[in-house]
Parts: sequence; structure tokens; C-alpha cells
Amino acid sequence: MDVETSLSWRGPYWYAGRRPRRSSNGDAPEDLDVSLVSMFDRGSKLPTALPAAIVVDIISLEGERRDDFFSWLLPQIKNLASEVPFYILTGSDDILPTGLQPTAIIDRIVPDEVLLMLICIHQRALLRSDEAQLRRRIFGRIPGFGTAPHHSGTSSLLVVGLSGRFLEWQDASEEKVEVVGAFDGSMAVEFMSKRAFDAVVIDAPFDDAVDYMQQIRRDARFAGLPVLAVCEREEDIAHLFRNGASDVLVGENRKETLSHRLNSAMRFGKRRRLADRVLAESHVWLRQRINQGGLGVEEYTRYLEACSNGLAARGLDLWEMRLQPENFGITASSSEELEDINTTLLSIADATSRDEDLVCLVKDFGPVAVLKNEAGTTRLQKRINSILTHTVL
Repeated sequence: MDVETSLSWRGPYWYAGRRPRRSSNGDAPEDLDVSLVSMFDRGSKLPTALPAAIVVDIISLEGERRDDFFSWLLPQIKNLASEVPFYILTGSDDILPTGLQPTAIIDRIVPDEVLLMLICIHQRALLRSDEAQLRRRIFGRIPGFGTAPHHSGTSSLLVVGLSGRFLEWQDASEEKVEVVGAFDGSMAVEFMSKRAFDAVVIDAPFDDAVDYMQQIRRDARFAGLPVLAVCEREEDIAHLFRNGASDVLVGENRKETLSHRLNSAMRFGKRRRLADRVLAESHVWLRQRINQGGLGVEEYTRYLEACSNGLAARGLDLWEMRLQPENFGITASSSEELEDINTTLLSIADATSRDEDLVCLVKDFGPVAVLKNEAGTTRLQKRINSILTHTVL
């Protein structure tokens, strides 16, 4: 799994039935968490502070009360300043309301540390999606630019294993989704390298399922892909989660519930894939601008303003690092030497930063890195100093 161990933004948890456990690294205090059931019973409006995540265990709501609850909750989620991870916790026999589009539907036995990790993963995924949309809007596209095979294709579901339930997965998925089968993990990775899949179902005995998941997760291209594991025994659920499952499907699931869970995973997988594709194209586009003297100041300023406003809605700051040679104690004696130094600084920043961080050359400014958290600036500063110490420019 695309492991994240810290929240991109902090805030209260909104919860019903299951209160996510907090990490021990300075997370928001628990007394700020919001019990959705209590607020619903009082008919109250929810706080304006952006939550870190919203978690609803469907078992805490019954009958008509469930429909009324979501009729009260969903408009308030829609009116939040920014999108946040929204989870439905369920079991195989639960009936899920129609019309919901949560970030993920997960078995309620998900361990606390895995639920927190998923929240971290999905927070970052939302930031990546926002960044991709922003770059596409401001920077545009590269005419005729192709895409990597694992980013290309229509919505597809990959089923791994020899359980004999392939037709059931076809029946549970949406009509427009193509379902492809693979015998084992090696075949799955081969298929995934040649075309895009939005989610994977591993329908195999426990030991095989763990092995197949590990094969998939070891490949960085598929680390963020939703992987659902089928499980026959409840005692294996937590182990499958801890070995990389995004969700675990236990025993016989209602067709409608199974369909909801599959489609939720595929929506997230498709969104993640499209963001990855845009960021990959944007990376090439920015590298091409180097040969033209860099990104225009006006474009760069528009990007900074829009990005800063988007992050502010989540209580985050934008961190800009000017990577001019003099900031690192380097003096260029000629324009050719300055160009070589800038290239080196850009390469170091590019290798050290995340895909959603902007690393580029800006006309009149020189190399810059725009990072989404302060820790990234410290990491990049240390990396540049370390490499420059051992490099003759």
C-alpha cells in the first residue's frame, strides 16, 4: 500500500459509531471530535472547522433513521470549504443507502492503525487531485502527449485468483467497467504494467492472497491502487488489512453491498490514476520549459496564488524555496556555469520532492520548489547541502 504515516492536515474527526484513534505525534485533541449521532439527535449544525476525516459505521444507524441521518449529513459535507476523506464502515450483511459517494467503504473490523493510515493516504490523494486540476487549468497540456501504459485505458477491474467467482465480480461491477482475470500475482503485475486498472480484487486463499498483495504493493506504480481481498474467516481480516488490503470482503456479501464497495474503490482508483497521469504530463511540460528559459513569471504567480488559496482552506501553508546558487554558498563565474548549477539544483529538488510539489525554473527567479508542508523544506535543504558537500560543480 502507498504507506502514509502522518496527516496532511489535522482537525477533528466527525464520527458515528467508530471513533478513529489518534496518532501520538501532536494530532488534534480528542475533545474537538464531533459525535455525528449526538449532533443529529439535537438537530444541530456541524462546526465549521474542517475535519481530518468523516467516519460513519452504518451499524450505528437503523431503518428510517439512517435515511434521515444522511439527508441531514450530506448537505453539510457538501458545504465544507474543501473535500475531506469520508468513510462508511460496514459488514457483509449491511444494507447501504443509495446515492452515497464516500471516499471508501471498508469492513468495520479494520484495525485502528490501518484506518489512520488510510486517512493519511486519502488526504494526500485529495491534495494530489487538487494539484493535478490546478496544473491542468494553469499550465495546459502537451499536444500529442501520450501516457504510460499503467495510466491508459478505460475503467477496469482486475480479479486475481482461481476461486471460480469471476462471473460474480462481473455481475457486481458497473456495466461500463471491464473485468479482467489473472491467475496469480505475477500475471496480475504483468497485466497492470500494460494497461490501467482502477482497482484489484484478490480472490484467493489467505496465504496466496498475502503473497499476491505483496507482489502488487512492491511495485511503486501500483502502491496507491485500491486492493480488495476476499476473506473466508473473520480471524484473517486484520492480517489482510495489515498486509496491504484497502478493504476486506468477508464471506458472502449482498450483491448490492458488494457493488457499492467495488464501485467506491474504483472511483477512488480512477481519480488517483487520472491525477497521476496529469502530474506526469505536467512534470514533462515543466522540464520542457527549461529549454525556453523557464516558466513565465505571470503563470508562476497565478499558480502560487491559486495553490495558496486551496491549501488555506485546509489550514495549510504553501512553502516556496528559491534555489538560487547564492543561497547555498555557490558562486557562478559564467552563464554556462550558472546553467549547470541550476540544472543540478533542479535535479536534486526533483528527486527529493513529491510529485505534487512544484519544481521548476522560473524566468527572472531561477530554480524554485513549491512544497506543501514545512517538513519538505527541511528535507530538501538537507538533501541539497549533503549532495553539494560531496559534489564538485
